[in-house]
Amino acid sequence: MTMKRKTRARWLPLCAAACGIAAFTPSVAHATCNLSVEPVQDQLVIRHNPLEAGAVYGTVEVNIVNRGDSECIGRLGASLRGETFGFASDDGAPSIPYQLIDEKGSTDITPRAGRNLRGMGGRAIRLMPGERSMELLSIAAAPDSATSQGRYTQSLDLNVAGDDGMLLGTKPLTLGIDILPAALIGLKGQLARARGTNSVDLGELVPGTKDLPITLYVISTGGYRVSISSENQGRLKHESAEWFVDYRLRLGRHDLDLTSSDSFEIVSRRARFDNYPVRIEIGETAGKRAGGYTDTVTFTVAAL
Repeated sequence: MTMKRKTRARWLPLCAAACGIAAFTPSVAHATCNLSVEPVQDQLVIRHNPLEAGAVYGTVEVNIVNRGDSECIGRLGASLRGETFGFASDDGAPSIPYQLIDEKGSTDITPRAGRNLRGMGGRAIRLMPGERSMELLSIAAAPDSATSQGRYTQSLDLNVAGDDGMLLGTKPLTLGIDILPAALIGLKGQLARARGTNSVDLGELVPGTKDLPITLYVISTGGYRVSISSENQGRLKHESAEWFVDYRLRLGRHDLDLTSSDSFEIVSRRARFDNYPVRIEIGETAGKRAGGYTDTVTFTVAAL
């Protein structure tokens, strides 16, 4: 009887040891693909004057790093966050369309429909664990002269997705354009060229008001100031003697005092295309010497 009790006592610790070994057997780990999308900059906003020739163009470098422990294969694309496509401003001005290109694969990845992940059959990115790839994205847009000044942006996500559409990595990026305050000025109508400048023939000098066959125009991205100066302080000067005929100008609804520099301002948050018909009021001509009378008037514009 004593020997049987000892035998049972020996098997209890052996069973406990065997059970302990089974409980601590490790599970098998699964290899995973984990891509990190790392733009060199989180934001690219390009300064642009739409009244000058040339389109908007810029580039962004993007590092894609495999931080997992298995091979990753995917394609670079972009997606929006529920926004309408296009660079938009805070004040509700019309948006500006743009194009986003994967330069290495010459692939258009613009998210026009909200999402573009597969890159229309573009170049595949294949990375082993710890491996990285430098990608180059270009941004192009062509705002026209009707674009109002201000900042226009779009926030999107850069993504790398597998052929099954599953995201392997993603990173937010903000793109945009700063439309600079800009304005240009000119004359149109029945103009001639004299000594490198525009000129208009007033005909016979008769006191009174007459409409000239010319129009001053201004194109701007917003508000502006027009300044006017007269070489002879508002007087037409005789070509060969110290004889003068006083006159005044009216641009649209703006009467100008040319005895000194004069100006007027247009306040606006929107792009402008303004025309100003030119009218002249000629002063007294009695007793003045016959001959040609001239003056040089300079119009300049500055954006506000």
